[in-house]
Amino acid sequence: MSQTGFDAVERGLAFAKARAVVLAADATNARTPGFQPVDIAPDGERFGGLVVRALDASGTSGTIERSMAASAQNSIQYRALADQERAMLREFKSAAEEARR
Repeated sequence: MSQTGFDAVERGLAFAKARAVVLAADATNARTPGFQPVDIAPDGERFGGLVVRALDASGTSGTIERSMAASAQNSIQYRALADQERAMLREFKSAAEEARR
């Protein structure tokens, strides 16, 4: 376990949180005339930045359905990362307790 591992998980959690906001805005604004749905993707393998992608506006229903499906996928990824972070913290705690003995 290393600081690099914690950093990667934290960056993943931050990305998932930012994506949740973008996807919620897509679903909320789908009926706004002229609205262009967008999504974000990590820029680079270490989440150094974000890339905003304009999506094909497939009508209100298509936009809402795509945003809801992407939100569900994003939620699963966030949960997996949160579980990974908890497991890493438990391992760190165990190692610290062992070192005190």
